[in-house]
Amino acid sequence: MRDDTVSTGRQDWEAGTLPAREDDGGREFSGQAGEIVLVDAEGADILLPRTGAGNGVLYLIRAGRPGAFVELPAGWWSVLVPLGGTVNAVGERLRWDIEAGRCLLWDRPLRMMGGRSEGNWLCLCGSMEAWIRAGCEPRVMADLLADEMACPPDLVTRLEALRAMLAVLEPTRDAAREQGMGHGRKAAIVSSVFGVAKSIHAQQQGLRALIDRCPGRSHRRKRWSMQRLLRIRHAIVSGHHDGRMSLERLSRQVSYSRGHLARVYHSVFSETPSECAIRMRLQRALWLVEQTGLAFCDIAEYTGFDSQSSFSRAFKSRHGVTPTQARARSREAARGDELVRRAGCGAAERAPLHV
Repeated sequence: MRDDTVSTGRQDWEAGTLPAREDDGGREFSGQAGEIVLVDAEGADILLPRTGAGNGVLYLIRAGRPGAFVELPAGWWSVLVPLGGTVNAVGERLRWDIEAGRCLLWDRPLRMMGGRSEGNWLCLCGSMEAWIRAGCEPRVMADLLADEMACPPDLVTRLEALRAMLAVLEPTRDAAREQGMGHGRKAAIVSSVFGVAKSIHAQQQGLRALIDRCPGRSHRRKRWSMQRLLRIRHAIVSGHHDGRMSLERLSRQVSYSRGHLARVYHSVFSETPSECAIRMRLQRALWLVEQTGLAFCDIAEYTGFDSQSSFSRAFKSRHGVTPTQARARSREAARGDELVRRAGCGAAERAPLHV
């Protein structure tokens, strides 16, 4: 089922300001409690209902143009999956650049915008009530943790299958409401939605195993602590491009002292927030060394090191080679791949044809 309700105007994304909602005379989103609505973000920006509106409706958003912008309200669970390029997401002063092969599960207000060159992505979203009405088990939904993670192998396939089924239903939407959807078709849609939740649930099995390490007298309190620590990790990941991280600022976000945050974080993730930030910076540095021709002094400055010498020491300690050796190794591997490719093309041209 498709809903083309859109907002007007562009958003100042870089400034991080929320777009203004104009009074549209009480425009209503089509869709009834228990339905799944297909939203096409091809033509303009999308503003979905505020909290309290459309709580029983689950939305599958498809964005197929560069720069497509969508804002989700508070109280919704969303699964964001890039199909190509990069999707920029902002939520609660956190920012992610999510590439294909990764996904984001989030339970707070979220704004999403596709990259400038490629912007294909899917987002299944709605209130907890909407997910449960659509066929998800409350137990599975209650176990999920808001996190950015590697995309489960079957998640894209399940979302694409769901989108295809909803697109077929579009021409007969009104008739389906009056006469009822066929049992087989309804069961297939419910199975697809539940499969999305189950895929993410299985992907987070290792993360849930860490909950017992968290402080708290009950499982509920431990899970709450885990979610707070994940938000700290999100802040580190989303801020590592700035090169620097304020442990004082992070500790204030969770009302911990700096020492207590370092101890708790280490007990759960086996590294302190500072160690995590350095690891992320050096991971980014390795990519820049191998995939770009930037000068090492520029990479050191970009990743937050005070000097090229301190950057080189940290880089070798982490990766076992100097930046110069890493770049040479990467270029040699690329030349080898090119030779193999050319040899393969030549062999294919000389191969006999068989009928």
